[in-house]
Amino acid sequence: MMLYQLVKKDFLLVKKYVLIMIGLCIILPPFLISSIPEYAGIMGFVLISIYSVFMLLQYVILKETQFPKASALLCALPYSRKDFVLSKYVFCIIIYLACCMVFSFETLVFPQLGSLGVTMPVMLFLVISLILSVYLPVHYKLGCEKTKIIFAIVIMLFSFVFPQILKIVSSLNLSFIDLQNTAILLSGAILLSIIILMVSVTISMKIYQKADL
Repeated sequence: MMLYQLVKKDFLLVKKYVLIMIGLCIILPPFLISSIPEYAGIMGFVLISIYSVFMLLQYVILKETQFPKASALLCALPYSRKDFVLSKYVFCIIIYLACCMVFSFETLVFPQLGSLGVTMPVMLFLVISLILSVYLPVHYKLGCEKTKIIFAIVIMLFSFVFPQILKIVSSLNLSFIDLQNTAILLSGAILLSIIILMVSVTISMKIYQKADL
């Protein structure tokens, strides 16, 4: 119940920005169909997911930084520091699941985007878990100001580098993957994502426990 209230608090902090991100999620994929139709599906899904998760998380962090006493007050109440940290991870996972739902609906409206399937969401969840597992511990260790600079650099680099990665991957011969058991690979990716997030949560909790509020 405590965790639910903290996650709800995060969504209330960014409720105005949520509408903006929903608008971006709806507009971006159709725009990509007209500009890069061959990669519109995967790029649309990846970009809206990455931007939505990390930009909304950054907005929450900025709001909390503007009112530092609020965090101290929450931790002085029945809300533990562990719950406070865990809520950020849950917040991000909920946003990612919402992006999956939005994009699934868009694939019905715009068949050119292709089918979402299972593989792409699972693999992207692994990527987001990796980024999140580094981003949040660094934030709790270094603070908002230094972290937002790193965040801006990563987002800009990702926007330029990802299309190039797609071109390289499309030129590779990946037929050997078909020989593997897809269910095992996807299960392994989900398990690895969970392990990465659990390790990151533990590290973030230890850092935040020692933080001077």
